[in-house]
Amino acid sequence: MRQSGWMNRGATLLLTGCFALPLAGCGSTPSEGGMGSTLGNLIAFNSPVAPPVREVKITNEVDVECPEVLVAEGQAAFRTYAGADKSSAGVRHQYSFGEMSRECRAVDGHIDIRVGVSGYVLAGPMGGQGAFQVPVRVSVRRDSDGQAVQSKLYKVAATIAPDQTQASFSIVTDPLTVPLLREDASQDYSIFVGFDGSPEKPQKAAPAKGRK
Repeated sequence: MRQSGWMNRGATLLLTGCFALPLAGCGSTPSEGGMGSTLGNLIAFNSPVAPPVREVKITNEVDVECPEVLVAEGQAAFRTYAGADKSSAGVRHQYSFGEMSRECRAVDGHIDIRVGVSGYVLAGPMGGQGAFQVPVRVSVRRDSDGQAVQSKLYKVAATIAPDQTQASFSIVTDPLTVPLLREDASQDYSIFVGFDGSPEKPQKAAPAKGRK
């Protein structure tokens, strides 16, 4: 079954948005004198008389089977540590993915793919509150050779509030455009998400000014 729109895995990641197909109208207003008068003007004045022409933009949209969203191998979660201790006791923060969705629009020989991703930042034994930039990379790979035809890195904001141990984050990507090879695009492409490198360290709050 071909599907266009948000496809959810597990739960629904809310995304609002729709695509419209604007079709500009066209037409002309005949002269009051009719066809005979127009021909007479052409002969008498030797100057062409033509109705105004308005450009018509035609959009050819088709339904497609949207590629599946997958987590890149080994990138379902990412941990940062306080020091050389790589055990659970030394964990500062852990980043993990939650819900994922995608939307495909195929028009004029290409596919626009948008991906929705949510996840969590968890404070470990050595972690705490702070503001974070979570590096999430979203890519579209061609299944025939495994090459990434589109890839973009997003730094998603997340903040663990005081007296809290976790925070959520979410992102909806810009359209990732790839060629339309056939309506069953799931046979040609796969969508991957993953954590790109080490998440940035928490931003330190500005020191409070003492009273003079």
